[in-house]
Amino acid sequence: MIFNVDGTIPEYLKSNLLESLNLALRGYSSEDQLTERDTTDNPAFTALHFSYHSKYGTNGASAPKDVHPYKMKNKHTKKTNHSQFLTRESNDMRDHPEHYRRICDALEPVLRWIVDKVNLFSDIELEVDIFPLQDTNPVRPFSSFVLNLNVMTQPHRDWGDKNGCIVLVLGEHLGGGIVFHEARVVVETSHADSVTFQSGRLTHYNLSYSGVRASVVIHSDKAGSEYQKNGNGWDDNQYVR
Repeated sequence: MIFNVDGTIPEYLKSNLLESLNLALRGYSSEDQLTERDTTDNPAFTALHFSYHSKYGTNGASAPKDVHPYKMKNKHTKKTNHSQFLTRESNDMRDHPEHYRRICDALEPVLRWIVDKVNLFSDIELEVDIFPLQDTNPVRPFSSFVLNLNVMTQPHRDWGDKNGCIVLVLGEHLGGGIVFHEARVVVETSHADSVTFQSGRLTHYNLSYSGVRASVVIHSDKAGSEYQKNGNGWDDNQYVR
């Protein structure tokens, strides 16, 4: 599969989606609002990351099994970041929990519909085990979603994604097509269309646009597989079980 486009989301799910999202964003600054714009000369955009991830984690395979991790220090660095020993939430979740919950409430019905319909990432189901305290999110079994506001991206690949991602496009706009460089394809999308593709293998970006445009990127952290396997090396520590 190179990519798949789905525009069949029911009208009752997408009709008031932008209004609900705008209400959920009211607590953010004026720069972090969904607004009408022309990105030809202004490509900057806001990205809100709502993730449980294990990236840059300290591996405990060679650490003592009978010492609490908080009492250990990494001799190869000046500072030991104990918050990175285990799976952790992103800064946008940790620093703004009320905002995060409102955004989840606004987007969950449509995100659940999309995730339940797309059956291309079956092995991701195991990764719900990395959620601390049996927490959940509106894109389960995926571990993460990113809300991009007023978005126009540069060419890139998402090397940290496991298998791929699903992109939900929001807003009424002209332009903004998603480009898959190697395939030499531009995918024109409309409000509430979703595009599924292998984000680590395909160079992708979206073109400039005028109007209102946002996207929700649903994905899972590739490093979560290692954590799911053995707790990133900490499963044998008697204080982490």
